[in-house]
Amino acid sequence: MISVVSLGLSVVALIPAFDSARSGQSQADTAKSESDRRGLLEVAAVSAKFTDKLKGVEKSSGSERDITGLSGPAVDIALRNRGSGSATITKVTVNVSRSETLDTCGATGGEYGVTAHYSVEIPIGKRPPFTVSTTEDVRFEVKSGENDRFSLAIGPDSSEAGTSPWIGVVTLRLHDLDGSDLDIGPMALVSSGGDENFYPNGSSWKIKVKSSSCLRNTAQTVSEVLKLPGITASKEFAALDRALRPYR
Repeated sequence: MISVVSLGLSVVALIPAFDSARSGQSQADTAKSESDRRGLLEVAAVSAKFTDKLKGVEKSSGSERDITGLSGPAVDIALRNRGSGSATITKVTVNVSRSETLDTCGATGGEYGVTAHYSVEIPIGKRPPFTVSTTEDVRFEVKSGENDRFSLAIGPDSSEAGTSPWIGVVTLRLHDLDGSDLDIGPMALVSSGGDENFYPNGSSWKIKVKSSSCLRNTAQTVSEVLKLPGITASKEFAALDRALRPYR
């Protein structure tokens, strides 16, 4: 009789321990399942065009002042997350395969100059190919099953920018928090500079030169970029190409 009672008590005592172990295993399985969830980003759409929300500086007669509302090239990216977890972009790397200023054939920008500050500034004096990255912290999250978009302004280094227009061919690499990358591009961008005789005007460009033959090399340079395989050109770049056709 004593042995039977002791056995019964031992069985009862084991039940809470068993339940506790099963609960711990369940929590571990849940934690592992959550950790296994990962984002899977893909590009839904990409375009490039001017933004009018840039900050910059205006220099005139030895003085300068901060200004806002400047226009310059930006890349607009729409992403879709097909993964089971959130995806978080923490850095953007810009691979530059072409970067140069355009010859406007002696036209000038007047007494003053205006330069814009970009999220990613391309050093004009550096010879491609090279890579630059976002310097400020980036944290762009796309939740599972959702779409979202962001814009990245890319243009010439404000400390080197002059009045001449700048063109660049770039490829973007988005770096995810989980270590994966997503490549976008190539894209053709143009910054208008500050030349009063050579600038974007609505859906075209205003071009005023004394000699049409002078712009032949500039027109050919722009045309060559648009012939690159898989290139996506900004609206302003395509408009510049159309405006330069008479000069080829």
